[in-house]
Amino acid sequence: MTGILIAGLVAVTAAASPSQQAPNFSGVWGAVNDAPATLPKAPSAIFGTRFEFRQTSPERMVVVRQVRDSSVATEHPLDGTEVRIRMPGAQCMGDSGIIAGVTRNGSSLTYRWTGILPAGGGPATTASVTYIFRLTGPDTLEVEGTTRIGNDPTPRQVGYVYKRTTEPMPPQALPKATPAPATIADASWIAGNWSGTTATTTTEERWTPPAGGAMLAVSRTLRGTSMTAFEFLCIAERHGGLVYTAMPNARTPATDFTMTSFDATSATFENPSHDFPKKIRYAKTADGMEATISGEAGQRATTFSFKKQ
Repeated sequence: MTGILIAGLVAVTAAASPSQQAPNFSGVWGAVNDAPATLPKAPSAIFGTRFEFRQTSPERMVVVRQVRDSSVATEHPLDGTEVRIRMPGAQCMGDSGIIAGVTRNGSSLTYRWTGILPAGGGPATTASVTYIFRLTGPDTLEVEGTTRIGNDPTPRQVGYVYKRTTEPMPPQALPKATPAPATIADASWIAGNWSGTTATTTTEERWTPPAGGAMLAVSRTLRGTSMTAFEFLCIAERHGGLVYTAMPNARTPATDFTMTSFDATSATFENPSHDFPKKIRYAKTADGMEATISGEAGQRATTFSFKKQ
């Protein structure tokens, strides 16, 4: 967004008079490359390229926002009550969050974003971002916002135009299995440098300590002095639990496995829709750690034994 943003005031004021029925904000709204009638045009779409409002009652509204290739839907009371909203993390990054409230003021909506919840937990950071949406026609929203452009320290009032669209919002990202409620601390014992050797092969996994709701790792397989395979791995806080992501030989798209059970000495991650493996289990042993990959019932499981280096 070229060094911009930061507080946005999105205003949506109906063309109808106060005595008429309250304006209908429900629908999917897409940003269009039009200049607002009364404001300088913002450098980019202030409330994202697309969003949706669903009026569920006179007192409540669902706000659906696009986050990368998925959506986040949150129901808000229209009296400004603040709600904590989970924001999906990017690949290998833990979910973060925002604190926001929505108020209806006659013919306009005000969306105030007052806090940021960091990935991995910790106190919220104060934020001050306000959006007020104004209907300028049956199918047109004019968005007014405050932003800073480049190195200019003076906030400027800018605007952006949204139109109703029939293009649906992207689907909400869902876990691959039912997650066990957990935080990254529950997998912290996996951190460290691990190595296991058979007659001809050495397998290594190097895991960082938890930080910011995630752990990162690289794995490699050696036969003699030759590297025959490698893998990027991570575990991150997602959907209220933990997700293990594997990228064999840096393959994309990555494959996610949801942690379905754990205790002080083991963690099991599953993805029933994956071909193989469908399950990955890490477990402490008397002198190290084991990682077992398995598939359908009857398929042979493979276990790798590691010692900490």
